[in-house]
Amino acid sequence: MKLEVLNISPEEQRILLVFDNEESEQRAKVDTYLQSNNLEPKRQYTENRNDKEHLVYFFGQCYLEGHMDQLVSMAVDSNIEDLRPHIHG
Repeated sequence: MKLEVLNISPEEQRILLVFDNEESEQRAKVDTYLQSNNLEPKRQYTENRNDKEHLVYFFGQCYLEGHMDQLVSMAVDSNIEDLRPHIHG
């Protein structure tokens, strides 16, 4: 799984969890973690990247607050350094 941080605006970020078809075991671990914490993606869709189908879980950054360390530890790759601390307004 790849964890991607998308910067939507200075106040808004999205988190994508991207799985390729060979990662079914890792996806099962992530799904188990999400279910055990009552988390579910805002959207789930497939996307073609480099001629391969990928499953994408789409989340708002605030929704995953408190879970990022665990999710990053499950990720093969991430751009977590782009994650900004959430400012509650």
